[in-house]
Amino acid sequence: MKKLVSIIATFLLTIVAVQDLSARDLPITFEQLPAKAQAFVKQHFKVGDIASVWKDDDIHDQDYKVYFNDGTQIEFYANGDWEEIKTRTQAVPAKLIPNGIAQYVKKTYPQSEIYKIQKKRYGYEVELANGLDLEFNANGQFLRIDD
Repeated sequence: MKKLVSIIATFLLTIVAVQDLSARDLPITFEQLPAKAQAFVKQHFKVGDIASVWKDDDIHDQDYKVYFNDGTQIEFYANGDWEEIKTRTQAVPAKLIPNGIAQYVKKTYPQSEIYKIQKKRYGYEVELANGLDLEFNANGQFLRIDD
C-alpha cells in the first residue's frame, strides 16, 4: 500500500512539474510588448484603459495578452500580429472586422453583435453576442456554423 501511494505521489508531482515548465504566464509592461502589438493597441484602443499585460511563454511558442478594464482581451502572436479579440459588454470595434464578415453578420444576424474574433489557419472564427459561433475563410466568406 505504501508503495502504491508513493508511486501515485511521484506521478502527480511529475505532472505538476511538467506543467510548470511548459507554461509560464508572466506580467510585463506595455512597453515590453512587440512593437507591432503596441502600435495596434495605440491605434484601436486607449492605452490608459489597460488593466494588465501578460507574456505567455511555453515550450512550443510565445504569445501576449492584453486585458482592459472593461473586460476586453486581445491576444497577440510572438511577432505582434493579433490572434484574438474578445469583449464582454460591447461589440468588437467594427474597423477590426474584415468587411465580408461584417456584412454577412449584419445581413444574417441584424440583432446580434460580434463579441469575439479569432484568426485560425483556415480564416476566422467569430462569436456573436447570442453565443453562436461562425467560421469564415481568409477572404471573409461564410463557411459554416460551428457547433
